[in-house]
Amino acid sequence: MFGTVEHFTDYLKAQIMRNLSAEKTVSLYDCRAKLIEEIKVQAESINKKEYEENLEKAYNQVNLEMFGLQE
Repeated sequence: MFGTVEHFTDYLKAQIMRNLSAEKTVSLYDCRAKLIEEIKVQAESINKKEYEENLEKAYNQVNLEMFGLQE
């Protein structure tokens, strides 16, 4: 479901996997920026803050799991 931590985590990890076979790669940071724009377009104002927080949780979790980094 759009907006959940699980949704954003899956999306970010899928992008990492696509980068393994793509000619042009997309950074995790750029992928996050794209998702922020999607939240602005798709989410109702009530949900935007929650979705943005969920995206940040997912982004930090993926960074930690995949790269051992935490921002």
